[in-house]
Parts: sequence; C-alpha cells; structure tokens
Amino acid sequence: MERDELEWRRKRRRRRRRRSSALRGLTTLLLAVCCFFAGVFAVRYYTHPPASAPTSRLPIKAVINISAVRLAAELEAQEPEPEPEPVVEVDPNSIIYFTFDDGPSSQVTPAILDILEQNEIPATFFIMDYSEEMLPIIQRTLNNGNTIGIHGKSHDYEKCYAEENAYLDGVEEVRQKLYEDTGYRAFCIRFPGGSSNTISRRYNEGIMTRLVARVNDSDLEYFDWNVDSEDATGNGIPAETLAANVTGSLVKGRGNVILMHDASSKSTTAEALETIIDYGRANGYCFKAITQDTPPVHHGINN
Repeated sequence: MERDELEWRRKRRRRRRRRSSALRGLTTLLLAVCCFFAGVFAVRYYTHPPASAPTSRLPIKAVINISAVRLAAELEAQEPEPEPEPVVEVDPNSIIYFTFDDGPSSQVTPAILDILEQNEIPATFFIMDYSEEMLPIIQRTLNNGNTIGIHGKSHDYEKCYAEENAYLDGVEEVRQKLYEDTGYRAFCIRFPGGSSNTISRRYNEGIMTRLVARVNDSDLEYFDWNVDSEDATGNGIPAETLAANVTGSLVKGRGNVILMHDASSKSTTAEALETIIDYGRANGYCFKAITQDTPPVHHGINN
C-alpha cells in the first residue's frame, strides 16, 4: 500500500510539472504573438500612414531614436531629486586630536597616513627610535602636515624607568636623530604608559613625579590623553569595537586627545579610523594635530 501511494504521488507531481510547463509555453507564445503584431502595426503605420497623416515621414530608425530620447527624458523627470545632505555646523571648540604611539611601522603607519590624507586630516605621532628603513615613513608623516612627538628610545619599562636620565637621555637621542634626518625639532613627548602609570613604581619609587618636574622645566611639553581607544589591551580587536570605544567617549566643547597605536600589530586601529572620522564630522567636530599652542592634557601622577 505504501508503495502504491508513493507511485501515485510521483505521477501527480509529473502531471503538475507538465501542466506548469505547458502554461509557461503558452504564455511565452502569446507574448511573442503580441510583440509581432505590435511590430507589424508600427512598421505599417510609418511606411503606409493614414491619409490624414502628414506626408513628410521620418525614417523608422530616427523615430525610434526620438522615442528613446523622449522616454529617457520622461523617466528622468519622474525620478525624485536627491535630498541634499544636511549641513553640520562645525564647532571650533569640539576638537578631535588623533594621537598614535609606538610607531613607525612598515604597514600600519602608512595605512593610517593614507586614511588621514584622503580625509585631509592631520594627526600626531609619538614615535620610538626608528631604523633607516623607516625614514621615508617619517618624512611622509611630516610632509602631510602631521606633528611628531617623542615616545622614547625604548618601551621596556624596566629600562626606561630605571632612573630619570635613562628615559630623558633616550628622548633626547631620538629627538636629535629626528632633527638631523629631517630638520624637524620635536616639541612634545608622551611617557610610556602615560604620566599616571604605576608600573614604573616597580623599578623606581617616585620617578614619575621627578620626571614630570624635569620635563616641565625643559623646552618640552608632555601630553597624556582623555579618550582611550583601548587598542593597547590586545591585538586584533575588532575595528568596530575600537571605534565605539572612541565615539562613546568624545565630549563636545573640549579637545579630545585620543590614545591609539600604530605598531605593526595594530592593523584594526587603522581600520577603525574611517568610522571615527565619519562620526566626528556628522557631529560637528573638527580635527587637528597637536601644536605648541594646544592646551596639554595631563593625568594625575600616581608615582
């Protein structure tokens, strides 16, 4: 019984497919016949017009061209005009300062420079010691109107915070190297870990307090940050997460100094930039690089 029922269902499906194919064939035939008679009528009309029709006739090709032009004009007229994009007034007091630590790197730094250049936005790069191979990237950074500051000669906390001169001598060494290579004299620094870091206490009690005092007595200014992308917490963090960390922390009416990194492991930092830039522009922020006139952002000293 089950086999008979199965065979009956197969036959029913075949009958349905045959009926469906027949209907599709009939529909196609009817459309072809309609198109044929419409073409015959058009040819007959333009080759043997009625007696009341004008005696001067255009060639069929010209008539078709004119009809196509008219149809295109009608379609264009029917298309609604695109709505103009809303004009967002830029607030000169709502500023985004992109800052990048730990570079330059051969892949990520150029990717960041590409995006900044495409958007005509300057930024600030706090660099480490660099090799000769990185000099073209350093030069491109400056040529694009960006600011370069010094992060240090080493990011090894045990070495750079062993004593004050270990850090400051390293800063001056990189600063002088940059000047000899490019003619650019850096005027700002960023301490590894920021001025508020506590890891330095493992190697030298009170060193950050003394370092800040010495920098304040020099011709340098140090900058911390007030917006953290949190890209230092790991590698490969999704770009949308980094962008959300930044956009969720921006504050209108102030200078927002954003901490980011352009080391070789921070490719998603570069990928997050466009989203942040789009958000900033849509919300009236302007973009600047740190200059000697920029009010510094300082953390509280914890060591």
